[in-house]
Amino acid sequence: MRKQLYILCLLSLFTVRITLAADSTITITGNVKDNACSVSSGSQDFVVDLMANSAKQLYMVGATTPMVPFNIVFDRCGGMAIAVKVGFTGVADSDNTTLLKVDGGGGAAGGMGIQILDNNRNAITLNEGASALDWLTLTGGQSNTLYFYARLMATRSPVTAGLVRATANFTLEFQ
Repeated sequence: MRKQLYILCLLSLFTVRITLAADSTITITGNVKDNACSVSSGSQDFVVDLMANSAKQLYMVGATTPMVPFNIVFDRCGGMAIAVKVGFTGVADSDNTTLLKVDGGGGAAGGMGIQILDNNRNAITLNEGASALDWLTLTGGQSNTLYFYARLMATRSPVTAGLVRATANFTLEFQ
């Protein structure tokens, strides 16, 4: 009797039909804005020369060298471009994680990091999330130039004289 009931239950599983019908429609809409810019070829891969500096300038933790200007140029910005956030990413200095780490190796300088500043000379924290970055105004439909500065900052005392080299990437978020 149990076998028959079991077989009947199995057969009923295979013969039950579930039918679903849909008479509804979903409409998906959106908008694509022309709010991005093209980075000029001269601003895609470039070198900022911090020039020759004396180790005496970096006499204590927090001491800095003179600021060196650099810029990022956008060839063409879409007609709807109104603002951009620019962040810088790279390997952070182990003593001050807001600074870019100077590459090590033979003949390399030590005890310092590279600070990047905005056009108003406010420090931009390395590897900062987009939510913490400020919007920079753009003019849509034309080229735009954004201005920045870089300098060395002592993270240890005394610093070690030598070659300064580091690599950073910049990230963009358009509005």
